[in-house]
Amino acid sequence: MGPKGTPGPGISRVLSNYLLYSRPVTPTSNRLDLSTLVSISLPAFALEPFVHEFLGHACTAWLQGAKVILVSSTAMQTEGGTRLVPAAGPLSNLVFGALTVLLLRRMPRLTPLRYFVWIFALANLFLCFGYVLFSGLTNFGDSAVVIAGLRPAWLFRLSLVVFGYFGYRYSVGFAVRDLLSLIRSGNLLRSDVARLAIPACTAGGILYFVASLFNPVDPKLILYDGLPMAGGIAIGFCLIPGLVKKFSASASSSPPASESSSPALAALPFSPAWLMFAVFSSAAFLYFLGRGFRP
Repeated sequence: MGPKGTPGPGISRVLSNYLLYSRPVTPTSNRLDLSTLVSISLPAFALEPFVHEFLGHACTAWLQGAKVILVSSTAMQTEGGTRLVPAAGPLSNLVFGALTVLLLRRMPRLTPLRYFVWIFALANLFLCFGYVLFSGLTNFGDSAVVIAGLRPAWLFRLSLVVFGYFGYRYSVGFAVRDLLSLIRSGNLLRSDVARLAIPACTAGGILYFVASLFNPVDPKLILYDGLPMAGGIAIGFCLIPGLVKKFSASASSSPPASESSSPALAALPFSPAWLMFAVFSSAAFLYFLGRGFRP
């Protein structure tokens, strides 16, 4: 207070901040339509096994002159080929994940296309590193085949665990930093993050699990491949909202992002085109890669 009860500068600053930051918040559910988020994420998730199984395993086998017997979302069967064939699956995910990370750096605003690229990048990175980690822990999967027969076995399995863990940790960190940059630019609310991450990973996990039910190789692949694929993406995506909240709160000295009313806020409204694309791509994924096809 100033002399004789005159308000001091502190109160005027509080009043001005109230006027600036107490405007109505744009509801997350109105701007980011749930059906659109799921519709964008499903084709992105459906594309990842195509990268892993077809562009990775199958194309490498063909280049080596090996015979490809079956390609599916849970397994690929070949006759012949070197260790590079099983290694090519995770490697292709790593390459495509890295390329899409670089692409995201050139896309400063959240748009439907950027969200698609974001989901596709994380699907590749989470499943690459998660699968390597899983192989090291269980001695099952592509990376386990790559190191089969190498000695000492414990050292190679430990190397897979360490590589998978730190790669997965980096991938989650990238996702968090990317969303924080959108929040700082006023393009995204902090309260938007869970809506972007959780429905996507739920839809993707269900898609992968359902596809594994149709696999023509062995019902055990539902347990050894379908569930780990679903869990591999779910863990990473579910970690994102809490980490964004933690780091945005500790790093920001300005009013919380949830109180922003920036006109630059992203909007992904209901889209019949994305919904149709999601239905078509999911059906094609389940029919061709879920059931498997023989080239």
